Amino acid sequence: MISLDELQKIVSSTKIVDSIPRTKYLKQIVPWLNKKEILILKGIRRCGKTHIMHQLIKELPENNVFYINFDDFRLDAYLEVGLLEKIMELRDPTRPVYFFLDEIQRIKGFEKWLRTYYDREEDIKFIIGGSNISLLSPHLSTVLTGRNITFEIYPLDFVEFQTFSNEPLESYLRFGGFPEVVLADDETTKRRRLEQYVDDIVTKDILEKHELSNPTQLKALLKFFLNNPGVKISANKLGKQLDIHKDTAQKYIDYIKDTFLIFEVPYFSYSAKTKYVGAHAPKYYCIDNGIHTITSTKENKGILLENATAIKLRETSKELFYWQDLVEIVFVVDETAIQVTATKHIPQRELNAFKEFTKVHKRIKNHLLINEEIEGMEDSVQFIAAKNFLNQ
Repeated sequence: MISLDELQKIVSSTKIVDSIPRTKYLKQIVPWLNKKEILILKGIRRCGKTHIMHQLIKELPENNVFYINFDDFRLDAYLEVGLLEKIMELRDPTRPVYFFLDEIQRIKGFEKWLRTYYDREEDIKFIIGGSNISLLSPHLSTVLTGRNITFEIYPLDFVEFQTFSNEPLESYLRFGGFPEVVLADDETTKRRRLEQYVDDIVTKDILEKHELSNPTQLKALLKFFLNNPGVKISANKLGKQLDIHKDTAQKYIDYIKDTFLIFEVPYFSYSAKTKYVGAHAPKYYCIDNGIHTITSTKENKGILLENATAIKLRETSKELFYWQDLVEIVFVVDETAIQVTATKHIPQRELNAFKEFTKVHKRIKNHLLINEEIEGMEDSVQFIAAKNFLNQ
């Protein structure tokens, strides 16, 4: 096991860096710093969790605050609960202490260790971060029931993007909101960073975590999803396309979802039975437009706008769905049906889709059409320009 002296050197050499404040997250999280609950920050790698942790640290007194990143290669040989015990020796036990534990999911059994110290120590505050959805798995939820508050961190939304960059909406739609990508000076750098992010995520969050007999199939599956935001497809159909069993296809989908690279939008129905029939496969979107751009061979503004809308709705709404019969409603959320089009002139089919949807779901009377530049109302449909919608 690592010695206390070695650990102290690693911790003291880890610089708390200055960065552009992620104000919307700080406003949510700072009020919880002086409450007992364990704070969980989760989100895709490189979205800014570490910088937010550093910004939170700067809100606290300097003494008895410790930041440890378990992705630090110097800790690779010690990733077990014993390392967490050694970290506890860093503190002054006579004073309140804050532990910021980044990428803690790399330590097996951390959940029970956290609960033990949470239950027996009054003056220890834990803020933990991780790059897997399963950081808050059913197991972790059970172990830490009533003991945690979770914050999901995203790449920059368009409002934040404008505090980081003077680039127009088109740049945001093409290259997304990963902070270091937004701050890059040229397109070549943006693309190379995004490519490296995806490679790192596949390696660290899938291949190092799971034993795969054929990683090539998983990578092909990932490329398919990143290249086709909004695709509606079942594990059964994917399995046939890749010549693998449907259960293996579903397992690979779950691995990819767990990294936050993609997210699922299920079919909208008030009937659970109808919602999950085979014909109603879920749709899948990318968590950031940039990771679509680097895999796409042809730029499609409509797809970029739809994916950006999906991200916005996922971040701001509790539940996000789609609906399809003879026509499709792209999104259904919070009693609102939403269509998205990047054209300057609204196709009649978009308006007709609302009418068909209303025949089936009369109680949903709010209809929103996100488009390139038109604002106003027509019948029951509210038109909103994409830039104004994403600026909300």
